Amino acid sequence: MNALLSCDVSDPVINEKRITASFGSSISISWFQELKGDFSFANEWEYAEGIKINDYQQIICSKCSQRAEKMLDKRRKIYADSINVFYQLIDSTRHYYSLNSRSTLTNLNEDRFVLIKKYGDFTIEGVAKNQDGINCSLFFRIKDDLITSWIYIKKSEDIKIYKLKEGKFFADKSAFDRGILKANFSFVYESGNSLKPIYWSGKIHSKILGF
Repeated sequence: MNALLSCDVSDPVINEKRITASFGSSISISWFQELKGDFSFANEWEYAEGIKINDYQQIICSKCSQRAEKMLDKRRKIYADSINVFYQLIDSTRHYYSLNSRSTLTNLNEDRFVLIKKYGDFTIEGVAKNQDGINCSLFFRIKDDLITSWIYIKKSEDIKIYKLKEGKFFADKSAFDRGILKANFSFVYESGNSLKPIYWSGKIHSKILGF
């Protein structure tokens, strides 16, 4: 079983494929006041792509902009009088993992991020996107205690959409009230002509943007 669906930590356009929300079944969310399980992955993190620690324990960029590059000496150490400005030019924040999942989809790199946004009073949408040669996005939408999901894949001119067939979604109500989606899920998607359905399961622990 290969992992998985990866997500760029930048802000994708979730609404790009709103029409696909009509694809697939909706299932009821099972709410728990305190959802049990191991969500320790959410304590792990990594820097943004191209950001690393140098030999002087400074956070620097591997490939810097021309302006940032001038603030590094030959040892790639930040000049003391440039530190404050340098960190205005690069993303030195820690990106905490928000997704721990597994899928039967192949040729997709493992990643640990999902982006979740709230629209209006009732709709929450999430997306995980693969950026490595295959335009693959996994979407889900929550509304009125129901969740639906669909997988969108585009390779060259070939587009495939896999509809949600069935599944389970357990969510933590107290975390949700604080603007955090903490959930345990297992989804099954219709796979078109293939006799084998597509499975996607795992855990989410993510802030809800716009909450």
